[in-house]
Amino acid sequence: MPRISALAAAWSLLVAAPVLAQAPIVGDIEGKEFRPFPIAVTELRLASGAEGQKSAAQQLVKIVRADLELTGAFKVLDPKGFIDTDGITQSTVRFPDWLNVGAAGLVKAQLKDEGGKLVVELHGFEVASAKEGLTKTLSGTKDDVRGLAHLLADEVYRYFTGEPGAFRTKIAFVRKVQGEKHVFVTGMDGQGGGQVTKGGGLNLLPSFAPDGQSLVFTSYRLDNPDLYELALGDGSLKRVSSRPGLNTGGRVSPDGSKIALTLSQDGNSEIYLLDRGGGLLKRLTSSWGIDTSPAWSPDGANIAFVSSRAGNPQLYVVASSGGEPKRITFQGNYNQTPAYSPRGTHVAFTARDERNVFDIFVLDLRANQIARVTQDQGNNEEPSFSPNGRMLVFSTTRSGARQLVVSNLDGTKQTLITNGGEHSSPSWGPFVK
Repeated sequence: MPRISALAAAWSLLVAAPVLAQAPIVGDIEGKEFRPFPIAVTELRLASGAEGQKSAAQQLVKIVRADLELTGAFKVLDPKGFIDTDGITQSTVRFPDWLNVGAAGLVKAQLKDEGGKLVVELHGFEVASAKEGLTKTLSGTKDDVRGLAHLLADEVYRYFTGEPGAFRTKIAFVRKVQGEKHVFVTGMDGQGGGQVTKGGGLNLLPSFAPDGQSLVFTSYRLDNPDLYELALGDGSLKRVSSRPGLNTGGRVSPDGSKIALTLSQDGNSEIYLLDRGGGLLKRLTSSWGIDTSPAWSPDGANIAFVSSRAGNPQLYVVASSGGEPKRITFQGNYNQTPAYSPRGTHVAFTARDERNVFDIFVLDLRANQIARVTQDQGNNEEPSFSPNGRMLVFSTTRSGARQLVVSNLDGTKQTLITNGGEHSSPSWGPFVK
């Protein structure tokens, strides 16, 4: 009887055994025992007639790898560590070879040139079970290779995690421009987009509406901190609230019907609700302390905010229908800028520690436990959740000038997405529909 290698013998036993369904394949990416899922993403094959698209194919793969790595859920294997000589479909993939290089997941694809479009035949595999669970054909225009790459990454992320990817979403933020502050919009990887506000001199605290079609922000363009809404499609601008004093921190409700914000029209900073046209609906807080920075829960039932009513800034939650606020942070003496997770399970916030350094923390509302995301990396502030609730964007001074960082929730994977200039007040937009 011919001898076979130990690896081949182990493989034959593995594939002969019954395969149990795994959904998601990656597992709970927030679990304490989670380790990044090792995945191989091979170079795109070029179909007949697509030989002239080699550069586009290389760019697509580079962006997909970077997207997956950015999440912290995947460990993208270095292509120098494997040789890709098999096929791109289940019957032609040599799964023992990929198991041998440490890949638990495998992504292969072929690029076609169809006139004005790039068409990708995408395949995703679970290596241990020799299973092909992702087969999809996706297309994009030749002048938007990055957009097609993010679409591919979204599909790969969904296959392995069972959840939607956020790679085509946008992030709004404030950037200094020649002594002024303006609102910009960029991709989640810091690429593309640009300045969306004109004039005003001082434009602050942008926040996406839930449909992603507009931003609310505060501007001093008429010498008072008034609240505006900017339509991203045609650039039209509407002044929503211009009451005396502060009109800041505007956040549109999940159902799109209301805006929570801070007003100081009665001499003290309090949380109010307006309708989308700016009409006053309700005053939610009434305290001698400063109440500010409202953040909606994903179901619209509650609003987290910052209050100094206990003597120093702490986080509170109040029902959006009104009622007595409930304090939710008791550690530290300077907690601010709350952001609800889209899953409703966490609140991220900024806290100042005993060294007078600002860092990002996450409160798990289910267990009432606080975890630290950043430490010993400059000042880190103003967190905002990705729409799938798996990542955060926040500002940081770790490299000198204030930049933006995308991080997973435990802080084990943090990536600077901007470079140069001064960036602040990020707001992560909704999924692309």
